[in-house]
Amino acid sequence: MERKYPVKYFCMFVLTNFLFHYFYLFVPGVILCIIGIWSKPCLAAGLAILILDLILSVIEQLKLRRAAVSKSDSPEFNKIMDAFCSPGGLHATGEVLEEMLKNAPVVEDSEKNQ
Repeated sequence: MERKYPVKYFCMFVLTNFLFHYFYLFVPGVILCIIGIWSKPCLAAGLAILILDLILSVIEQLKLRRAAVSKSDSPEFNKIMDAFCSPGGLHATGEVLEEMLKNAPVVEDSEKNQ
């Protein structure tokens, strides 16, 4: 079965990257666009910065999408990505992670025992 990356998550994550990951591009772009109300060169510079921000956000999300849909050598990662790319999406991924945490071996801290 080939994985299909959910489109709604792709768009949501691009928007998140646009607003928060490349915050250093978003804020000056918005400020220059606001100043651009009175000055056309500032508007052009602000729009150019926001377009660059959007392009970088899409490129990063495409890289993440490629990693999510390709098969890995790790069976745990494959199980998580199969759940994420299923119709259940994030909810199914959460269930898989909870199951994996319940089945994980407990490792005690050696310093606590001393």
